[in-house]
Amino acid sequence: DQALAIDPQDAKALTNKGVALADLGRREEAISCHDQALAIDSRYAVIWSNKAVSLFALGRREEAINCYDQALAIDPRYGQAWTNKGLAFYALGRREEAISCYDQALAIDPRDAPTWNSKGTALAALGRREEAIGCHDQALSIDPRDVKAWNNKGVSLADLGRREEAIKCYDQALAIDPRDAAVWNNKGNALDDLGRRDEAIGCYDQALAID
Repeated sequence: DQALAIDPQDAKALTNKGVALADLGRREEAISCHDQALAIDSRYAVIWSNKAVSLFALGRREEAINCYDQALAIDPRYGQAWTNKGLAFYALGRREEAISCYDQALAIDPRDAPTWNSKGTALAALGRREEAIGCHDQALSIDPRDVKAWNNKGVSLADLGRREEAIKCYDQALAIDPRDAAVWNNKGNALDDLGRRDEAIGCYDQALAID
């Protein structure tokens, strides 16, 4: 607000205020700030992307995609916009389009571990689990402490019936974050499928103690 008091036409300050409001959960106010910023400078890709983030958080995914399209028309090498556009497509159930967006992002930055993980998740949702595991392995080669990638690799392995390997992935995830209830639950499911009921119950108890 101090920056805006000095220069109310400061598009960067307006969009930064919008990001701060979004962080407080005040998404509608955030969007209003981004719209004010765009009225001043509609060729600033970051503003379109920031607006899209709040729209996505409000469940307005088609509008978010339109904003990412605007950002990418300005800056086609805006990798995070490609990834976030992919996440919006994924949330709409449009997995193939999501994968295409992730591929664009990875062509720009092949060491983007979260995008490799997101691509793996989309491939798994299409039943392409071996390819999914390959993507999670790529993520883990870049960031061995990526809990989501360990968990998601475990899920795909379990879906392929490779439950012992899945449990090892869940154990890796839990060594990094022992308070991830979803991973404890997934480990419990794998143990239960192997008939190791007592161990499974122990995992479910851990999950319930957290969540």
